Amino acid sequence: MTEVIKTERLILRRFRREDAARLVTLINDLDVARWLTRVPHPYRDEDAIEFIDTLSHNQDAFAVTQDDLLIGCVSTGTELGYWIEKGSWGRGYVTEAARAMINRFFGSDAQVLNSGYHLGNARSKAVLTKLGFVPSGKREAKSHATDETVTIQEMVLNRTGWEALQ
Repeated sequence: MTEVIKTERLILRRFRREDAARLVTLINDLDVARWLTRVPHPYRDEDAIEFIDTLSHNQDAFAVTQDDLLIGCVSTGTELGYWIEKGSWGRGYVTEAARAMINRFFGSDAQVLNSGYHLGNARSKAVLTKLGFVPSGKREAKSHATDETVTIQEMVLNRTGWEALQ
């Protein structure tokens, strides 16, 4: 599979060990971490190294970069996941990066891609809706960043729906 994906404004690439310090800085912003169910807060150097060395490959995660600066992450492992630094919110970067990863995902023989967002996360809801995802249920999950139980709106996108939007 492709290891570098170029979009109009971004480059998606595999994470590198030298990304660890910036990753820690970005994820330690609680305004970002609160919407990420699996991410602990505070996020430590060890968490970043474990993610880069192991989890990023298992989760098929790519660093979202602009001008060679790490600004976020997008993945299509078990589901579409993403986050972007707070300073880049509202610029369409998540939609752009996610669209590229969805194209890559459906470039295989995959038929269905799942995702979801914490209820109350209007930005994430807007991104998934714009990409063609539709609600498929709700579930409870524990947010490691806030140590709270949150409700996840599950979303689904099938190949037919994606192709109809292209």
